[in-house]
Amino acid sequence: MNRRDALKVTGIAMAAAATQAQATESKKEKTPMNRMEMKPADPSKPTDYELKHMPQITIKDKDAKGYTMVEITVGQKGIIHPSTPDHWIDFIELYADDTLVGKNILEADISRGASAFAVKLDGVKKLTSKAGCNLHGIWTDSIMVS
Repeated sequence: MNRRDALKVTGIAMAAAATQAQATESKKEKTPMNRMEMKPADPSKPTDYELKHMPQITIKDKDAKGYTMVEITVGQKGIIHPSTPDHWIDFIELYADDTLVGKNILEADISRGASAFAVKLDGVKKLTSKAGCNLHGIWTDSIMVS
């Protein structure tokens, strides 16, 4: 292959990659992102739909350095939120009292609505998690730390 042919092949490959990237960005731009704050109609009896969107916070063991693993899964009572190209959990946040501990951004289809954070819980009274469903809004749940 001579230099001119090599440059042509490289140019074609670069154009194809750019076209693929534009197609991916275009699909994301068209995907709806509902940012309304949501909550169960009756917090004492959430529906399956509401449970599917609510983050479940689980406090695990504390390590030798004083950090406690806090796991968040979107969906409660065995009802797990789906992750498809058109319907997924796009972020999970964790707050210790009112301080943001961390935020994870999740991609459609390839990831599931779950995250974990190592947190120093000394003096913390409440953990709150927010999870964003691209179609059904931002759902929040909290637990008290004992």
